[in-house]
Amino acid sequence: MSRESRPQPVPSWPTVVATTLRLWLQRHVISPRPNRRQSAANYRTLGLAVLAVVVLGAVIVVLSVVRTGHTAAAPQANRRHARAAVVSAPARSVPASLAAGGPATLATATASRQQAAAWVAAQVSRGVIVACDPLMCTELQQRGFPAADLSPVSTSSGDPLGSGVVVSTTAVRSQLGPRLDTVYAPVVIASFGTGADLVQIRATAAGSAAAYRAAILADVRARKRAGTELTGNKRITMPARARSALAAGRVDSRLLITLGALTHRFPVRIVSISDAGPGAAASVPLRQLTLAAPGAAYLGQLLSFLHAQRPPLLPLVSLRHSRRATEVQIKFTAPSPTGLLSAGASP
Repeated sequence: MSRESRPQPVPSWPTVVATTLRLWLQRHVISPRPNRRQSAANYRTLGLAVLAVVVLGAVIVVLSVVRTGHTAAAPQANRRHARAAVVSAPARSVPASLAAGGPATLATATASRQQAAAWVAAQVSRGVIVACDPLMCTELQQRGFPAADLSPVSTSSGDPLGSGVVVSTTAVRSQLGPRLDTVYAPVVIASFGTGADLVQIRATAAGSAAAYRAAILADVRARKRAGTELTGNKRITMPARARSALAAGRVDSRLLITLGALTHRFPVRIVSISDAGPGAAASVPLRQLTLAAPGAAYLGQLLSFLHAQRPPLLPLVSLRHSRRATEVQIKFTAPSPTGLLSAGASP
């Protein structure tokens, strides 16, 4: 390419202004032998031209500064927006494996989490520390579980030791791996969903997992002995299903102690024994007892006795009225303690 055919660079604004002013001066001001009147007019015109050039330059400078400011501000705004997105993302995010499965998979996973959260909020004792992933912790807090009793499990947190219950979701299982079952929380007390949607409520081992399992087996044996004694108590009337649960050691030790104490006061008619968590391990006991109160005087004595108890024997009590009698539901919260019967308390 020749020098003549090469594209020439575009001159800058100051160069254009200077060139225009120089040509104008040569044509209108620097003329040969001007007369006096023409010189005065030319100087006035020159003054106006200089003023116009100054104003034009100032406008150009202002526009350049504004454009530069907008250009510099855009990346800063983008960075602020990105930081806000990172901060707010964890509260709304879902596991990538669930999001990749489509709306149906996400809906199923959401249903499992909501069922598990509702169960924990209704069944787990206040004051028990619950370890959970951040999304589940948020769900529990929205259902009224105290924030002070929630311990988030994430990549930046440690193990869930110190908690009483672990809510095992996909995120928690991927974080803790096989240690969740073998070290931290060996017993499932409730379960919701299947596969990747599985959410388990697990009781945390206070010491080692082996020692916790041994304590549970010892507690089952103690519950069988106490339950068998109660099935032979002449002051208790019960259906066959409740009798089987007592003899098999499937009833919470707190209920067994309560039943034994009630028989020293008045006859007891058991309506049902229930309320193990869905999908719970076989060693997890039933925590709800329903009794029939045949009259107002009996009901008053029963409620006075129940409300006078102290933890861990203070139950949750609710009433259900029918035509024949008022039914009193006596429920203890999860997880069930071990060692109460072997510690000297007996029915």
